[in-house]
Amino acid sequence: MNGKWWTLVGACFGLFLLMLDSTVVSLALPRIRHDVGASPEQLQWMMNAYLLTIAVLAVTAGRLGDMFGRRRLFLIGMAGFAIGSVVSGLAGDPDVLIGGRILQGAGAAPVLALSLALVCNVFPEAEVPKALGIWAAVSSSALAIGPLIGGILLEIDWRVIFLMNLPLIAAGMVIVHRFAPESTDPGSTREIDWPGLAALSLGLTLVVLALVQSEAWSTPLVVALAVIGLVSLGAFWLVEHRVRAPIVEFGLFRNGPYFGASAAAFCLVGAWWAVIYFQPQYLQDVRGHSPLVCGIEVLPITVPMIFLSPFTGRLIAKCGARALMTVGMVFGTAGMLVLTQIDATTSYAFILLGYLLFGIALGLVYAPMSTAAMAAMPKEKVGIAAGVLSMVRLLAGTIALAATGAIFHSLLGSGKGFAGSVAGSTWLSVGLCALGAILTWGFVRSPAEEGSDPAVAGEPAPVDLQHHAHHRRFHL
Repeated sequence: MNGKWWTLVGACFGLFLLMLDSTVVSLALPRIRHDVGASPEQLQWMMNAYLLTIAVLAVTAGRLGDMFGRRRLFLIGMAGFAIGSVVSGLAGDPDVLIGGRILQGAGAAPVLALSLALVCNVFPEAEVPKALGIWAAVSSSALAIGPLIGGILLEIDWRVIFLMNLPLIAAGMVIVHRFAPESTDPGSTREIDWPGLAALSLGLTLVVLALVQSEAWSTPLVVALAVIGLVSLGAFWLVEHRVRAPIVEFGLFRNGPYFGASAAAFCLVGAWWAVIYFQPQYLQDVRGHSPLVCGIEVLPITVPMIFLSPFTGRLIAKCGARALMTVGMVFGTAGMLVLTQIDATTSYAFILLGYLLFGIALGLVYAPMSTAAMAAMPKEKVGIAAGVLSMVRLLAGTIALAATGAIFHSLLGSGKGFAGSVAGSTWLSVGLCALGAILTWGFVRSPAEEGSDPAVAGEPAPVDLQHHAHHRRFHL
């Protein structure tokens, strides 16, 4: 096996770990809470801090890789993720574990942003599609089997889910260092949007802090944090319209199909994070199931992606992305409606229906939303458009999880009980999926409907990703 395939293996090591982390840690939260004495707010920060850090840093990490070397930044990210894994795995205090998760997020940002760049840099144009297919399959497979792997590891100890990262990270770093050539983008701007990064970081942190701590802190303090956070986000919007190298090019959203696909991404991924955070806790804490049984029970949420993904290309060609995505969002809405009806004694057969419907939604929407978004963009905008779409997905998890948690804690404080609070907070996910269906149908269009040149409006060829977008096309 020559160097290009070893580079793919090394890049996929990092990607696999990060995708796996998104489901495995959720499964471990009940055990972590009991072991380190975490409060409900601290438990939520163990997820939100990780997502928030990636969301803020990922695009900037990609740009730094363009400037100073993609392999170098990728390896730094892997090392940072390893340090965060050690801190998290050895933590005896919830605040230390949250700190470890922040370090993991800081390391994950360049790994997510640059893993595909390493791959595209070493493969000739004709072989890029095959390499991208393997890269995407690794991502989907890690998400799909994460609950099962997590359940098995948690039967040993929750700390294993963090410490098991170390040998895999070491192997990935050795392979990438040995086989991946260094690369930069000479045409990339040398500017970093530091004011925008500061405003975005402050705004998101304060808004999420206000949501997560809404029940634990006094109302005036929560309101003050929320107001300052929103003002900071407003400042971010102003800054992005005035700098030459913005983190987010807001003008992209004036493109209707791109806006529709981005809205679908925000709604579906937001609902995903809410489900994957609360359902394992419900199954373990309310139903009394072991982590292994819980991991098997939530597989219907993730596994349909593996079976449906190979057919989405043909379905898009036959039905169009708009119809396929809208149907998927309707499935998601139906699945979330089912989960609003659960209580402590609900049969698993009924819960399974909700899981399967939402899993089908993920399979029908996740790949087409990227296709629809990129098809709406001219070739020169593919790179920044892919980066912004990925950032939207990350922000969706951060904001939707914080908002769902705020509703959950409010209901729990009013005496609803854990199961009732999970069911009640799921109405936010119902609203997200329903809104996603409406916006998808209203804005997403096929190239034929737009009357545009398929060579420009169609899904960009792999060479376009290689030259314009590969360092910013990342998934979570």
